[in-house]
Amino acid sequence: MNKIISSLVILSTLVIVGCTTQTTTTVGNYEGNKTIATSFDPEKAAKDRVGAAQKYLQANNLRRAKYHLDKAAEHKDDLPDLHFTLAFYYQMAKDYEEARNSFERALRLDGDNPEYKNSFARFLCQQGEYRKAERYFEEAINNPTYTHIDQAYVNAGLCQDVQGDKEAALEFYRRALNINPKLPTALIEMAQYEFTLERYSRAKLYVDRYRSVARHTPRSLWLALRIESKLNNKDGVSSYALLLQNMYPDSAETLEYLESKDKWQ
Repeated sequence: MNKIISSLVILSTLVIVGCTTQTTTTVGNYEGNKTIATSFDPEKAAKDRVGAAQKYLQANNLRRAKYHLDKAAEHKDDLPDLHFTLAFYYQMAKDYEEARNSFERALRLDGDNPEYKNSFARFLCQQGEYRKAERYFEEAINNPTYTHIDQAYVNAGLCQDVQGDKEAALEFYRRALNINPKLPTALIEMAQYEFTLERYSRAKLYVDRYRSVARHTPRSLWLALRIESKLNNKDGVSSYALLLQNMYPDSAETLEYLESKDKWQ
């Protein structure tokens, strides 16, 4: 019996039917032959590969991400999300020309996608192409189907900040917070703005809101510490100083604190 079972023979042939690959498998054993038909969907396979690549990108594993993206391209090279994800891969790999090409390919394949436009605009701003970035931000924001307009407002605000137009940036941050009051980036930018204007109580409110929705960064802790100092809250200063040193002992903000530690006692 074992010899009969071990002599199982599997023969496979591929038949292309439309967008689906149909696989027929002939299984032979002591009871005779039986044919089993299965199907393979290239688009689904490509999407699964892209999904896997995105997870690897989040884990900063570029090698594995590229492997899955290459496999996705073998299945369906005209999948818009494939090229959109490739754009992020190339950005992380610091190959900005290929990143641009991938963004543009994604937009050629799905030119109405506001997420693509928002991300491309952010990329363009990082490359110093501000006017072109603003056009894509505007197109993303004005798309009535876009569910992440708040993020587009934040990105547009950051782009204005880079250009030195603080008032325009603040207007975008306010619009973002009107849609989503829990956006960490907009909250910390507003806190920094209020601190600059010496409106320390208002700055503290923004920091408190930030703390309730995001993990502190060196920047947010250093800002919070200085706000508490301006409000003459020594306990607050001590608390934030301890967090800064424990969480980010090697940060530039911690070094700045330690170099002027006596000032904060």
